[in-house]
Amino acid sequence: MEYDKDRYEIWTLRNPYILFYVLFPGTIITELILGHRIPKVMLIDKKSDKPWMERTYVPCPHCQTLNDGRLWAKTHSVGHWFGLLCASCHQVIPCLWGIFSLAILVITFPLRYFPARFFRPRWIEIEKKRIRKATERPLIQAANINWRLIGAGFFGGFMWLFMTFIPQAWDVYNGKEWDLMMLLVGFLISTVMGLFWGVSMHHFMNRKGD
Repeated sequence: MEYDKDRYEIWTLRNPYILFYVLFPGTIITELILGHRIPKVMLIDKKSDKPWMERTYVPCPHCQTLNDGRLWAKTHSVGHWFGLLCASCHQVIPCLWGIFSLAILVITFPLRYFPARFFRPRWIEIEKKRIRKATERPLIQAANINWRLIGAGFFGGFMWLFMTFIPQAWDVYNGKEWDLMMLLVGFLISTVMGLFWGVSMHHFMNRKGD
């Protein structure tokens, strides 16, 4: 599929941001648990003066539709373990996997093969309903998203849960006591890191075009 390079900035695995995402260990949580996925190709409209989030499109290789990237925002940003579903033809748009997620998928292939084949058709039907609802509602504006709150509460909360609380709970299960200081320090570090992520996302998503 050919794209107008004069109008669109084409983001693929060669893009530094996408490459960082693929190499980042945290994608294990976002991809395998939450089902957040990044398409193999994204188009950024260079001619638009709108924020980055509002000028990002996901092309469908099956029907050539340019899907608005905001279709997979907010509550519809997770649950896409098998990929993103095109709003026009309802075919699965290929997505990338982080290398750490991919390693786990390869190791667990014998265990997940039959469950994946069983749940995939059912997942597609659910995704059809979700994408239909997404197209019926007004698309969100970048300025209306509180990235700082999402970063500190959502991203930071998951970081604290999986990196501090669950390891502590496992130690308690094996006969040790709760380390309240470690829980507190982990909570503070996770909140600060999440807030930093949120501030970065705020500036990135609201970045204007030419």
